[in-house]
Amino acid sequence: MTISKYHTLDSYLDDVQPEELRNLLSELISICLDVPKQMLTFLLGESDYSGSINVSGDEQLSLDIATQELFLQKVPDHLYSLLLGEETDENNIKRGTGEFIILGDFIDGSSIIRCRSPGAIINVIDKKGYTVAALTISFTLFMRFDLATDIGFIQFVYDGTSFRVLRDSLDISPSKNPIFGIGGKSKDYTPRQKIFVKELDIKGKIRYGGCLVQDMNNVFEKTGVFGYFAPKLRFVYEIVPYLYLLSKINGTGFYITTNGKEIRADELKPLDVSKLTDMDYLHQRVGFVGGSKDLIELWFNIEDK
Repeated sequence: MTISKYHTLDSYLDDVQPEELRNLLSELISICLDVPKQMLTFLLGESDYSGSINVSGDEQLSLDIATQELFLQKVPDHLYSLLLGEETDENNIKRGTGEFIILGDFIDGSSIIRCRSPGAIINVIDKKGYTVAALTISFTLFMRFDLATDIGFIQFVYDGTSFRVLRDSLDISPSKNPIFGIGGKSKDYTPRQKIFVKELDIKGKIRYGGCLVQDMNNVFEKTGVFGYFAPKLRFVYEIVPYLYLLSKINGTGFYITTNGKEIRADELKPLDVSKLTDMDYLHQRVGFVGGSKDLIELWFNIEDK
């Protein structure tokens, strides 16, 4: 545990500018504290599924819908101009009067909640499409938050009554005792992908859990790499915020478009705000590899076969 400057969450938020962003982050963090109650209701319920299909073509879990509704209802509309999430369709786009846009996977890993802890990912962007804050939440024994803004990274937990800072800086490069998790089916890997996984296997241990937040937490704690080569993960509200988070902890990554093009983190363009209410754009999927810089470079040193 390393704390050098921000001994409390409030002291960190006090330095976040502008004030509207500070207030928005405080509100989002507070609302997250209600999610475990929804998780309990879900676990005690008789049916996991809502009986409907979402825009991405997946059968909707009732927990996914309830969690998004929680944020839609509780975030004051003067703090955002758009509020969109994984379960957003043309009928539940929320518009406000504020300056920032909220893009959220408000419950990540809900399909495995009966055996593993889920998480959440929230991407806050400005009206030009640039990420100004990325927040991830782990719904474990004590709720853990990882937050990055322009002033840096902070990690804190909620102990049941208050927030306690674990560390206000993190450096995952170069890798030390790395772990790696690569999703998908190995039989579908390209020759280059197989070589990459083999090189990772030489350097680290396999650890894959099926929840992006928890898999990336492994990388944050141990250093390493997480990846999913196939276009599985949502670009706008999963990959963009994680690339931003990685940039604040001396990590890096890239995403893979549906036509196989690799885009490095430093080549990432701002999101097209004018297209966010286009469901194809909002819910687009990509491949992703992210983590410690030395391990990411292994990929780019492999010659195409």
